[in-house]
Amino acid sequence: MLKVNDKELKFTGSIKELLDYLKLNQSSCAVLVNGEIIKRESWEEYLLKNDDYVEIVSFVGGG
Repeated sequence: MLKVNDKELKFTGSIKELLDYLKLNQSSCAVLVNGEIIKRESWEEYLLKNDDYVEIVSFVGGG
C-alpha cells in the first residue's frame, strides 16, 4: 500500500506509471516521496515501495 496525497492506494511500479495510472499531466506537477523531491528525469526508474508516502503537487497558472 502507498499513501498518495493522504489516500491509501494499492499500487506497484514507478512514479511515471503512477502518474499515468492517475491520469495526471506530468509536465505540470512535482512529486515528493517520503518528503524528498524526486527529479523528473528519475520518474521512470524510481520504483515505489510498500509504505512510501507520495505527495503529488500540481502547478496551476492564473492571473
